[in-house]
Amino acid sequence: MRTALAISALAAALACAWPASAAPALVLWAWERPEDLSSAPPSVEVAAVEGFVQLSGDRLWGRARRFPLKTAPGARRIAVVHVQIDTSRPLVWSPALRARTTSAVLAYATRPRFDAVQIDFEVPASDRQVLLDLAHDVRAGLPPGTPLSMNALASWCETENWIDSAPVDEIVPMVFRLGPGGVKLKAKLAAGGDFADPRCRRAIGVATDTRLARYPRDRRVYVFNPHSWTPAAIAGAVKDLDP
Repeated sequence: MRTALAISALAAALACAWPASAAPALVLWAWERPEDLSSAPPSVEVAAVEGFVQLSGDRLWGRARRFPLKTAPGARRIAVVHVQIDTSRPLVWSPALRARTTSAVLAYATRPRFDAVQIDFEVPASDRQVLLDLAHDVRAGLPPGTPLSMNALASWCETENWIDSAPVDEIVPMVFRLGPGGVKLKAKLAAGGDFADPRCRRAIGVATDTRLARYPRDRRVYVFNPHSWTPAAIAGAVKDLDP
């Protein structure tokens, strides 16, 4: 009972850091390639991958973004750090590796000219605690008031509740490249339904090649483009969110 109350209090406190919008806020994901998003309206945010971290056994490998990124003057920018686990070797999640991983993520995430941080984590079910540990440590290491976001598989928001304890301001369920349950989930959203987990109702992730029939009007919409962004593609993403 105390644990449930603590989680509820944590969620309520974090919700104040990144308030939900009455109208959808558009965020364009900029993956690791040359990207020019300077034609986007100033209100459109950009979530740019700034670092990659891979955990393998008891080792860590990381690198920063290699390609240029252009955004509109004054655009809000979110630093995304992609973290993945090498499944070919058993992970040795020691205090030393945990500290090194946190330091690497913070080094990529706290570069100048970024207003928020997002963790994009590929994690097998057996290592979910690693994600929670990392989110906790990154939260503790960020400057006060810095919003922290995390991407999530849509299934985590429908049939599981372990992410409720993640100390983040925003969970972004990704509703593209879905598995067998994708058709059912999209139909549910199109009919006005929502994710089973309330913490997953502040943002949503879609893709330019797998649009939704209906976009929720009360949350931030992240859009992934499998190709480089062009002025036409940006205009299309903006139009999709028009009331």
